[in-house]
Amino acid sequence: MGECERRLRLDVPADQVWAWLKIPQNAFSVNIFHAEVEYDSDEVTAGSVVTVIHDFFGVHKERRHARVTEVRPYYVAWGEYLVPNPDSKAKDSFPHRQSFEILALDEHHCELVNRISGKYKFPGSGKLGEPMFRKYMPHILDDDLRVIAAGCGAIPAADVKMPKGLFLWPIMASAARFTKKSTRRKVLEDMKKQQRAAAKP
Repeated sequence: MGECERRLRLDVPADQVWAWLKIPQNAFSVNIFHAEVEYDSDEVTAGSVVTVIHDFFGVHKERRHARVTEVRPYYVAWGEYLVPNPDSKAKDSFPHRQSFEILALDEHHCELVNRISGKYKFPGSGKLGEPMFRKYMPHILDDDLRVIAAGCGAIPAADVKMPKGLFLWPIMASAARFTKKSTRRKVLEDMKKQQRAAAKP
């Protein structure tokens, strides 16, 4: 079982971050592999299921369910798994649990915490899974945090770049094409427009 935790300090109040992050369409849109979020409500409770369409570099798509296990002020956690499909023999290659937490440091500063635990399950994962997890997961979680920071207005959206560490993975050569369709890209583009409009005299 691989585990990873990443943190990011923000110079904004915890309430500002939570006001954005508690909306499921936002929380489940920050990941680089998410192409579409299907959920009708603006809030989740324990037991809520959010459908997330994943697009891995434009060459493989999956329909996955994120079942919320806990939600409270400044915290949301879920378990994610492949949606069973009777017409497919595909198995879940990465069942995992993830959470976002906001730690209030004072009235004007907070720290974002992104935690994930899971295990790769694919041919060869016994040897390759753990090294892949250790090498690439920190870059993915760091990117989640920076997109959240941009989404809530803590940093300029233009400052969020493609996570460079991922390009070390050969298949990432197609990532630029993939991200044009991602929910992550939409979050950043929407915030860029809002921030440009706010900057006008």
